Amino acid sequence: MARSPKSLEEAKQLVRQEKAKVTSSLSAIAGSRWLTAILATFALAFGTHLAYAPARLPPVSGLSLVQEALPEGVDFGLLGEEAREGFEAAQRQDVGGAIAEAVAANPEHTAIVNAAGFGLALLLLFGNMAIITMRRRSTAG
Repeated sequence: MARSPKSLEEAKQLVRQEKAKVTSSLSAIAGSRWLTAILATFALAFGTHLAYAPARLPPVSGLSLVQEALPEGVDFGLLGEEAREGFEAAQRQDVGGAIAEAVAANPEHTAIVNAAGFGLALLLLFGNMAIITMRRRSTAG
């Protein structure tokens, strides 16, 4: 639940605390093996569908598992609470069903979506791997 600041200084302090939570959480996620595995899975899913079944999108489900399996020390504060509420609202309004209807109504765009998903996942994967490389200059073993 959001606190109501009583003064400008208290509001500034609250903003600094929330900013620190978000930046530390993003820092914990960026460059993690957890994110590398997820991005590699998306790149493989979109890439194989682009190559072998361009008329179909990969079944991307189980994203709620991603929310539950965040690495330790991840707390997005108020931003995380708002995102959780937005996710629940999207489930109530059946946004997934609306997306499935839009995909079924425009099958000619499926290959483009596969290519865009593959490219984005690959780009994010390489970026995450670059962050891993910068953080771990030397390896043991």
